[in-house]
Amino acid sequence: MTVNKYFKTLIILVAFCYQPEVSGQLSSADSLEIESLETQVSLSRKEVLIKAQESPKKITSFFDQIERINSLEQQKSRSYILVESGQRVVLSFILIIIVIIVFLLLINQKETKRLSALRKQERRRSQTLSRLLPETVVSNYLQTENLDPVKVKDCTILFIEVQEKIPYKSPKKRLEVMNELLQKVEALFKEFGLVKIKYSGNQLVAICKKGKQTPTQQVETTVSCAIKLRNTILNFQGHSLCFKAGISYGDALMGFVGASRLRFDIWGQSVSESATH
Repeated sequence: MTVNKYFKTLIILVAFCYQPEVSGQLSSADSLEIESLETQVSLSRKEVLIKAQESPKKITSFFDQIERINSLEQQKSRSYILVESGQRVVLSFILIIIVIIVFLLLINQKETKRLSALRKQERRRSQTLSRLLPETVVSNYLQTENLDPVKVKDCTILFIEVQEKIPYKSPKKRLEVMNELLQKVEALFKEFGLVKIKYSGNQLVAICKKGKQTPTQQVETTVSCAIKLRNTILNFQGHSLCFKAGISYGDALMGFVGASRLRFDIWGQSVSESATH
């Protein structure tokens, strides 16, 4: 509609421009129509001027709106960038924490395995030492690493010697028999509360030391153990063995001897008496 209106106005202007050349030939009716057209042209000029004045304001307003929209978009873009940066920082922090936790877990797992291996080694060492030494000596050594001699007062000492009537055909067979016999002897010691001190060849020394027992009770316990040992050895199936035992009462000294190769031994008058009787 606006284009048509401006087009009509343009036609009127052109007609108006040609008006002086034909004014002498127009009638009164034509004059009235021309005056009407002049009025319309005048009004159209005012309207065009008003539109021309309003257009810059609208254009300025339009560009201001565009600038505001661009500003808002830039703010939104910066906000998104900040949010993304914050998310990256949080994710990086979480990732670092996860890495640290995994690293600590790996260290803890490795340390647990190491401690478990050390405990297994300690148990194996303790079991090996317990087969060679009294448990009290082993526990004292593992806790304090003390190898000083130990004096035992008022104890009963049992000396045992086992001999074969018929020599074995091979050393291997002899070791097998002695190992089996030693296991039975150790089981009897445990039953009566005796402690094996040393084992050398076909000889074995044990002591009976119980704090709540009187000397007479200790001797009776040792004698009962020796009798059961004699019956076990003499009735050892498939083997012809002799049994010799000696019992004495008194003090004894136990400890390690040797420089390059340690050996646990026991000394004292009561030990000598039990070995010679």
